[in-house]
Parts: sequence; structure tokens; C-alpha cells
Amino acid sequence: MTFDASDARAAWNDAAEPWDDFVESGADFYRAEVHGRALLAVCGDVGGRRVLDLGCGQGWFTRQLAGAGADVVGLDIADRAVAKAAERAGTGQGFVVADAGRTGDLFRPGTFDLVTSCMALQDMPDPAGALAGAAGLAPRVVFSIAHPGTDTPSREWVRDDHGRKLALRIDRYFDAGHDDLRWDMPRLLRPFTTPRWQLPLQDWSGMVAAAGLVIARLHEPRPTEAQVAARPELDDARRLPYFLIFDCAVRG
Repeated sequence: MTFDASDARAAWNDAAEPWDDFVESGADFYRAEVHGRALLAVCGDVGGRRVLDLGCGQGWFTRQLAGAGADVVGLDIADRAVAKAAERAGTGQGFVVADAGRTGDLFRPGTFDLVTSCMALQDMPDPAGALAGAAGLAPRVVFSIAHPGTDTPSREWVRDDHGRKLALRIDRYFDAGHDDLRWDMPRLLRPFTTPRWQLPLQDWSGMVAAAGLVIARLHEPRPTEAQVAARPELDDARRLPYFLIFDCAVRG
């Protein structure tokens, strides 16, 4: 079973309003305080650089890049999400509505200095195509995904009598494939469902290699003790890796 570009577009267009509120209100504190901040740090000095941000959604990470001095193009398949991104865009930002799997057909080779993607590739119908296209456009590709070691098809927190998280019970790690993720946290305006891939690390590594990229370094961002003290909800992300960042270079 799989999903295609029309499935992804329809799902994320339906989610555009609650997702925009979730991110922009600060309710997505893992993004604001952990993985988004870490991804920007891994990108390094982007001042004056030309950057393509794949799966930009409503433009949160695109704006982080622009705020650090980059000249950024955000690309996403959901036109409603891109419209919200464009509403908030300042200087140094442009947006394209397109399937990231066809990125290589949209720009001339070498157009960018860096291609990024913030927690979006696992939601794309063709992440392999997106990576292959990115490799032809820039010498470096930096992207984050849900950590394959904890984002498994079978996943449940074991809790004590007070609801505190004791241990994460996971299974079926190698059951690679597509499923539908139900977003129903109380922090959302309303629930919604989006398609995604759940893949073991070897599959992601294989896609990177097939795209002509080499992994320079992997990063597993987590909050600091001070962050957890200020926001106890982040404690689980300090105990276990929720996010994985790939820092890749085009094979020479």
C-alpha cells in the first residue's frame, strides 16, 4: 500500500489551518525548542546562501533560515499551507507549490548552496525522488525526520498510576511502509489525518546513497536540562531520541 501526490496534497490542505495554529501558537514546542533549533544549527552559517526548503508547509523553518540571512525558496505540495507561508514571508523568501519528488525538474542544477527539509520527508509520497532531486541542486543536503528507532508502527508509553511516562514500548521496527497518522492531541484546534512513511534507518540510508549523497554526520537533538526544568513536557525527548538529522554532501 502506498500514497501519491494527490493524497499528500489533499491531507495537508485539509490540515493547513490547525497545523498553522499548532506551529505558530508555540504549541509545537518540540519544533520551537528542540528539533527546529537543532536543524538550523546543523545548517551552520547560511548568511548570503541560496537555500531550498523542501516540504516547507506554512513556512516556519523557511523563516528561520531567512532570519539567519539566507535567501530561501520554500517548496510544498499543499497550496493552502504555502498561502499561509507567503502571508508571513519577509524579505529573502519565495515559495513554490510543487511535489518535492519532482524538485530536480523545477530548477537548474547548482541553483542552491544548500537544500533543507524540516520533519517533512517522511510525509512525502516520494522521499527518494526528493533526495535525488536535491542532490542535483546543491552540494549539501540537511534534513530531519522522525527518529526511526522510536517512531515505529507499534508504539506506546507505559505509564504509572499518575500518568507519568515510565518507558516507551516499541515493536515492529522492520515493518516498513505507509500508514496514516491521526493527529489528535489536545493542543490542536481540531484533529486531522496525514499519510506518512515509517521506515527503518537502513532504508533512509539507502535512499541517501541512491541519491548520490554521503552522510557526513548524524545528529539526535534533545532538550537541555534547563529546557526540561522550564518545560517538563520535554522530558521524554531528553530520555529518548525523537528526531534524527542527516547532514549530507554530494558524493565527489
